[in-house]
Amino acid sequence: MHIFRILSILLIVISCLLTLILFPSLPDEIPTHWNIHGDVDGTAPIIPGLFLLPALMVGITLMMALVPRYDPKKAHYKEFQGAYDGLIFLINIFCFMLFVITILWSLGIEIPMNQFISVLFAILMGGIAFFIRGVKPNWFAGIRTPWTMESETVWNETHQRGFRVFLVIALFCLLGVFIPEYAYLFILLPVIIGTIYLVVYSYIVWKKEKTE
Repeated sequence: MHIFRILSILLIVISCLLTLILFPSLPDEIPTHWNIHGDVDGTAPIIPGLFLLPALMVGITLMMALVPRYDPKKAHYKEFQGAYDGLIFLINIFCFMLFVITILWSLGIEIPMNQFISVLFAILMGGIAFFIRGVKPNWFAGIRTPWTMESETVWNETHQRGFRVFLVIALFCLLGVFIPEYAYLFILLPVIIGTIYLVVYSYIVWKKEKTE
């Protein structure tokens, strides 16, 4: 079993244990949503609110573990199993940290939400940048456009470019730490622009390949 898969399971176990241990100490209502200013604007009853993120971690991990079995290109997964498990681990880290911040706020420890989210997204985008380089053609994970799915060369070039794009996105996300009032813009705009750029880039590479 790959180390990232073990770490994902460990995070799930820790989140479930924290849920059981802290349940009696938490209020009946816990925060579940923050506005763009970093203030709580949504709450939920402790049941099901506290159990939502651990359950989501379990669901995502199981789903992503099963998907390769039904992918027409499932043979490719053996070539990037480490990267794929790394992506699952990244998603679980993201969910786990949201779970932790929810508990902290529920206990009255109000961590600055905009700065926290900025760092969390920077870690997510930076992690995606490193893992995405090793992803081989498949129908579930990676930059899937009509042109990357048609040509393995286009797939590889687009994902190499995606590595640099996601690193840049991660750096932009960190700007929210220093200018928290615009944190969500530093996250959303680079993600949208970067995604559009990679779609267009994959088409350009495909077009170039066809004309050669």
